[in-house]
Amino acid sequence: MPPKKGPLWQFFHQGGTQNTSHYKAYCLGCIEAHHQTDGNDSDAIDVDADATSSLRDPSEQQWFKDAVAAITHVRGVKSAMLAHLISCPHATKAAKKMAKDLKTGKSAGDESDDGQNSDNNGPPQKRKRFTQVESSMKKQGQLKAFKGVDMPFSDAQRDLVQTQFLRATVSANLPFRWTLNPEVIKLFLMFRSTATDVMPTDKVISGRLLDEEEAKVRKKMVKALKGKYGTASSDGWRDKYSVTGVDVTVGGKSYLIDLNHTRGKKKDGEAMCAAFCEHIDKAEREFGCIIVCYVCDNDGGSQSGRKFLIILRPWLLGLACCAHQANRFQGQLILADYFRESPTGLQTAEDTTGLIGWVNNHERVRDVFDEVQEQLNNSAVAYLMANLTRWTTHSISFNRLLRLKPAMRQAAILRRKEIIDGHVGAEKNKKKKEKMVAEATKYLDLLDDPTFWKNLQAVADDIEPICYITNINQGEKTRADQVLLGFGGVYLHFRDHSDPRIAVGMKKRIEKRWAAMDQDFFVITMVLNPFEKISRLGSQAGASVFGLRTILMRLYCRIKSRPPPSPLTATQQTELDAEKSIKEGQVSQAFLKYMSGMGIFAEFEEDRAGFEKIHGQDPILVWENMRGDPDVRELADFAILCLGVAVNQAGNERDFSDFKIKKTRLRNRLTFKKTEKMSKVGAAIRAEHTAAGFIDPREKRKNHDDTRVAGLIAVPQYADIVENDDESEDEAISSCGLVNSRSAWRKLHVKWMVDARQAEMEMEMDNESGSTDVVEPPAVPGARK
Repeated sequence: MPPKKGPLWQFFHQGGTQNTSHYKAYCLGCIEAHHQTDGNDSDAIDVDADATSSLRDPSEQQWFKDAVAAITHVRGVKSAMLAHLISCPHATKAAKKMAKDLKTGKSAGDESDDGQNSDNNGPPQKRKRFTQVESSMKKQGQLKAFKGVDMPFSDAQRDLVQTQFLRATVSANLPFRWTLNPEVIKLFLMFRSTATDVMPTDKVISGRLLDEEEAKVRKKMVKALKGKYGTASSDGWRDKYSVTGVDVTVGGKSYLIDLNHTRGKKKDGEAMCAAFCEHIDKAEREFGCIIVCYVCDNDGGSQSGRKFLIILRPWLLGLACCAHQANRFQGQLILADYFRESPTGLQTAEDTTGLIGWVNNHERVRDVFDEVQEQLNNSAVAYLMANLTRWTTHSISFNRLLRLKPAMRQAAILRRKEIIDGHVGAEKNKKKKEKMVAEATKYLDLLDDPTFWKNLQAVADDIEPICYITNINQGEKTRADQVLLGFGGVYLHFRDHSDPRIAVGMKKRIEKRWAAMDQDFFVITMVLNPFEKISRLGSQAGASVFGLRTILMRLYCRIKSRPPPSPLTATQQTELDAEKSIKEGQVSQAFLKYMSGMGIFAEFEEDRAGFEKIHGQDPILVWENMRGDPDVRELADFAILCLGVAVNQAGNERDFSDFKIKKTRLRNRLTFKKTEKMSKVGAAIRAEHTAAGFIDPREKRKNHDDTRVAGLIAVPQYADIVENDDESEDEAISSCGLVNSRSAWRKLHVKWMVDARQAEMEMEMDNESGSTDVVEPPAVPGARK
């Protein structure tokens, strides 16, 4: 079967064959001009609205045959057809435009020599690759032995096949040029001999097909986000260029909105505030969502920018990421606080890190310990090292060593000389040898020291709840009430610590971290959880229904102070104020009923056990089903807003992990905009696969013993939300972050101390400035007032 005609043939009539390979091509514009010269208007060639010539099937009529016989034809090859259309005075504008675009290479691609091709993306040599491979297979007899089904593809089938090529490329993280690999072409030819008619080139996949699929994904995103409350978050990622990723999280699912090039741009507070405003405006303008919160890092520029943002737009919540490395009240800084208050713990952590690094860095030493493990446990497990950017690994590393205590001690006692000899090896230098013997002896003595193991157990017990809450805070669906309860659990853990010095010091430091949080928002979110309310607050909390109502109304009025999109007249403003006053009254009355368990809330309490049995403790689902009550609707809407706020940058970190997979060392020329499109399409494909059951759910790691989980932070019902997902970890540092020596541990500890001191200084400056001081925000272009 002859190949499909190229786009140029829509402007030509195909005549008889000029030779064994090509047809005669007659310009439709010339035919129409000859017909009009004859003065016959019947059955003329119609020019449609797109200025493209189309025939009312006149080829069988005499006037058409006369015109064909009278005009000069051209050979039906691309070069001749292009030359004629460009110079023809009778060709339409559409014909001339297409001819010029094809000649300058602006078209979708290149046609074959006879102007007939299925998809024309890519330079000529790319398209020729298919023909070359097919000819090679014919010569070698492979195509004859494994000839695929000889069935042509329809236009619809071609489009579907090419779209699937794009989806397969993104889903399997294949390079765009994989379809040009000769072995891949041979494989598809074995399935279908006409496969090369529809196989796209790398230019087609990375160009038109990727753009079309990204447009489809964008439409789905608009549908999912339109009219919903969302949390915008941003974070930086460095590869060849510095880029900032912007995500919007709605309903516990994050969507990549934009990827911006930030190299050379200012990072001060005013510049960051302007960038945050642009992120929010773009999300609301293009996707129709309602941004109620902005989450970012808490470093200098981002912290100042977020403060300016709240001043410019007081209806927004501004949170520091509750799971990020620069976060001011969780993870890293609480670990830093602990080691500042516990010199013994600091020394033990340093010794442990040095010991693990020593074992891992000396193969013959490690082999001896592995042999003892196999004798005692029938298998040998690894000696885990902590990672700089993954706070939970410190706890995991120490607990693994405690698990290996019997084997490590036995090896240190019974095979001491063998271990020392393995460490020294063939070293002949006397001084170096003495130094190596001293190092091995030091670590072997440490392994045989009961005090070391006692201190290590104490350190592991103290940092485990910190790492546990870090795990909780990394979840994409983690709510503010869960963060607050976990934070309180860590406070209670150290309040009851056996060492009075650590107890007093840690309580003071954690209270400072709490003072830096948006307390109204976190407290009200917990109270609006119908499964919690104030059940977690003790008698010393001083929480009363009326006091909580005051906090609620203060937060509600602040968030609902968002100005209308356009200026209002005096009458409209009066009506708006009256409507706000009515809604505020409804919220206040509904909250009092909620706290008293009256009306619809009494019905929920009666059915609570049955609800939990079927739906679990999902507070958002409870409030969504209360929206139907007009007396409760406004409070329900506000509760959904608060409970739906994302408190971390899990979506951004997951995007960065995906970027590192897509933009590898061999694909470092991939532009960041193309990376953005691939990430969006890939995320949509993964969501489809998950919904269809193609992806088996990943088993969650058990970093904490089941018998200890309930007591770690005294909120056992939140054990199920622990998300040990590597993709939610900070991926901004591309270099190796393993802590495998005492010196590395000291450097890490110094960094923690510096960050902790900086955090304290910033909080003290905020406290000294006072809450009544007015800070002038920067002038942000396009910011709403």
